Amino acid sequence: MEILCKNLVRSILRVLLKEGKLYRGQLSEKVNKKGSVFQSTLAKLEEMGIIASEVEDKFGGKKWYWLTEKGRKVAEKLKEIEKILEEK
Repeated sequence: MEILCKNLVRSILRVLLKEGKLYRGQLSEKVNKKGSVFQSTLAKLEEMGIIASEVEDKFGGKKWYWLTEKGRKVAEKLKEIEKILEEK
């Protein structure tokens, strides 16, 4: 559960909630993170069933990422929590 407290995870969930389905490179650019930390975070989220992915061969092996139904619920709840925490 502590993974959901990480800024990178919250950024990934926010972006995928807003954008829907993105290539890994697009997602990396939008959350301003790349490399092994980014990749291992995606792998962990996929292992948890929060995101899903698919390699699209016709575009040179680019990998798509999107929120699962479970991931959408988690992202929406995190958004609600962040909104409550921002209230004065």
